Amino acid sequence: MPCVSEMSGVSAEQRLFDAVARWNTDTGHGLRAVIDAACQALVDGLDSPSLRELAGASAKDSSYDLHVLTVRSLEELDIPYPGTVSGGFSVAAGGGVLRRPGVDALRLEVVPAGDEAGGGFQVRVHVNDVEVTAAGAGLGMDPYELLVPTNRLIATAEVRRVPIARCECGVYGCGSTDVTIIRDGDTVHWDWLIEVPMSRGVSFDAAAYDAEVARMALDHSWETPERTAGRLVLRDADRGRLAEHGLRLTWAANHYRDHEVFQVALQLGDDYRIFMGTPWRGRGPEELARAVCEELAQPPHKWHAGWHSIKRELSGPPVIAGRSWSRASF
Repeated sequence: MPCVSEMSGVSAEQRLFDAVARWNTDTGHGLRAVIDAACQALVDGLDSPSLRELAGASAKDSSYDLHVLTVRSLEELDIPYPGTVSGGFSVAAGGGVLRRPGVDALRLEVVPAGDEAGGGFQVRVHVNDVEVTAAGAGLGMDPYELLVPTNRLIATAEVRRVPIARCECGVYGCGSTDVTIIRDGDTVHWDWLIEVPMSRGVSFDAAAYDAEVARMALDHSWETPERTAGRLVLRDADRGRLAEHGLRLTWAANHYRDHEVFQVALQLGDDYRIFMGTPWRGRGPEELARAVCEELAQPPHKWHAGWHSIKRELSGPPVIAGRSWSRASF
């Protein structure tokens, strides 16, 4: 996949640090890049006895010896070893670390996910006008995963890990890109995890970041009637009442075979999935969402619902089932 180019002004120490961070010492992947980075570091003006040895090493040399040589090179240059640098920091010229300034720009948009991902929508993330979701795992997350019912991109002083991209097939886990998000005064820092779209973390002016995240959460121009109804149900359903029965609302969308029926899915512990369908009957998304939420507010035994056991040993319906419940078929 394409990789987002580095920001001008990144220190030579940071570039060497990044190469070492990408080196998998178990598989050896990235070792050649570390040696090349050591050569480039000499060209960039860095110098130390171990760095010279590393630059002249071969990828066929002992991986243990090369690792020792790499650690010594970093120590001699006062470059921290990857994994020891907190989020929001970068390696400074001359060694050590410094807080990253909020110089990056964020732009978000919701667009169709495409047929290969099974349809739906994705939240594309642009950093400095470069689309980074494609450069990461490949496809942006569904808006329901990022913005509904909670805007997970809101930055707080408590670090939070958020999925930002999934595999092009549409499945998060098949391919994944995460970010850690933390607010540090007037700056918001993102640091990439798993399939990274760029080797450095990014930092945004907090006021501009907040404005963009709030704008995206309020922009419903992309929604179809189905997605509007889904957002309203996910936002307005009484989750506390559902939790009293051990239920958790997981998604809301049109029935995959009959788009005249809107369906919500719930999970009962680790034992059952519950499906409740509501016909559209010409209603708009707001009216339909109210009807769905009103039914969800009723005791479960009054619902017209289908059930599916997650565990094979559970052959009967859940104890909360009513007479109108039936086994769901797929």
